[in-house]
Amino acid sequence: MSSSTVKYVDHTYRDYSRFIEEGGELVRHKKSDANFPAKLHKMLSEPNHSHVVRWMPHGRAWKILDKDLLFTTVIPIYYVCKKYESFTRQLNGWGFKRLY
Repeated sequence: MSSSTVKYVDHTYRDYSRFIEEGGELVRHKKSDANFPAKLHKMLSEPNHSHVVRWMPHGRAWKILDKDLLFTTVIPIYYVCKKYESFTRQLNGWGFKRLY
């Protein structure tokens, strides 16, 4: 492979789990409060939901702790979808990746 075809991947990241707590501010546009990632961030940052879904300690991923409770109590607050498959399809559409 010649040096002109070598591709590099940028592995830098930012820990967004404490972004708001540390004085960060979410950018507000007309549609930014209503889009899927903004709602997801709001849901994950809500301390009342931490027994159901929460950020991982490093802040680059999140984990569902109780799938049934997530879809009966938390998801209806933020989203219209009622099925796990619909939610994961949205995640995939926005470029989120599942970590096993």
